Amino acid sequence: MDEKKTLVVGSLRHDHATAVLWPNLTSVNVLDFDTVVLFLPSLDSKTISNIGRQTLFELQHTFSHFLKSDGELVVLGAPPLSNDANEDAQWLWCPVPIVSLAQKGDTIEKISDDFDGLLSRLKSWDCVYRLHPNNPGQVLAMILSQGLAQLAFEYRPYALNRAKGILAAQYTYYTPIRGERHDWPGSVTVLPHFPNDEPHLIVATTLVDLLGKPQSESAPDWLSSISMASVSPIDARLARLRQEIATLGTQVEQQLAEKAKMERFKRLLHVSSFELEELVAECLTLLGATIKPARYSQEEFVMEVDDAVFLAECKGVSKSISLQHLRQVQDYVLKYEEDELTPGKGILFGNAWRDLPPCERDTKDKPVFPANVIERAKQFGVSLVSTIDLFQAFSRFLNHEVSAAAILTRITSANGIADLSDFDIG
Repeated sequence: MDEKKTLVVGSLRHDHATAVLWPNLTSVNVLDFDTVVLFLPSLDSKTISNIGRQTLFELQHTFSHFLKSDGELVVLGAPPLSNDANEDAQWLWCPVPIVSLAQKGDTIEKISDDFDGLLSRLKSWDCVYRLHPNNPGQVLAMILSQGLAQLAFEYRPYALNRAKGILAAQYTYYTPIRGERHDWPGSVTVLPHFPNDEPHLIVATTLVDLLGKPQSESAPDWLSSISMASVSPIDARLARLRQEIATLGTQVEQQLAEKAKMERFKRLLHVSSFELEELVAECLTLLGATIKPARYSQEEFVMEVDDAVFLAECKGVSKSISLQHLRQVQDYVLKYEEDELTPGKGILFGNAWRDLPPCERDTKDKPVFPANVIERAKQFGVSLVSTIDLFQAFSRFLNHEVSAAAILTRITSANGIADLSDFDIG
């Protein structure tokens, strides 16, 4: 039998189903279920007053959407609330205009094998079902067709009395169209009232018929309050284990945060523009350099190491670093020397071919720094730093394999490409 996600309303503690009481039904997403089983005897006059007629009418809208999604409503019915102010509200939630009539008898004709387990328990009955003569199902019609289609209702009987009164049946609906019909999705099944049987058992038997799975006998609420000396040590161990799990969970979150913090630097291999500038500056800061905002020209930032000043430019491009990028750095240096009357040095950080994996970069046809750029950088005294080399050296620094000073010395002293490999551990 197919798996059905099932909601039970009006009866608790059932296997293979979610269960809520009528007052809590509005807190559940009914559309998340395939079948909704409603135990109508628990919707008594007091419960109706507590819920409110307006809420019950709003549930009619909810269940209309549920039927439109091809949902299945199964109602374990009840006789009308005779001589009660809430009598007409008993079925107010139902999109199909069904009502119950108080009748009693014991003649039963089973028409089908549907709900065989439940109907085999039926020995007598105290109500039958019919459609309300003055209710055309307007809410359901509005939800199904925006009110454009008139609904006709029909039923498939499961059990009848001698006078063909309905004891159990499945109601469906359609729209007649020029001699043909359009069948709408969804159905409402009504089942008998069992006043002399234990309510939980009746709902459980219905679920067995629906789901094809056994239901365990319900345990009363007070059973969980009974203590056992042999269980107390187990509860204590469970408490300790839960505490250990909570502690480990905190540690895992801390380690994940630390991992994410470290792995951010992988983005040196891909990003450009402001993010590349910020990541390079953060690496240099952690290496011990002092980073200051641009103040001499349009350089990305100014780096100070041991009282020496370096003007930095960061480029992330989808091709090689070009002479134009190098000239920008050299222009910054010349402006600095003109204003400060002291020699300056430029550093060009290049994330070239940034859309490719590092292993596919710096090849013969995809150089990070082409030969003409390297030659000019040597003439200008500009240090060229590949972000691939920076990432690898910085990773070794984080792993305590190389000193920060050694990396900064290579970066600041290079004329041309800065060699950030073959460090001694220190």
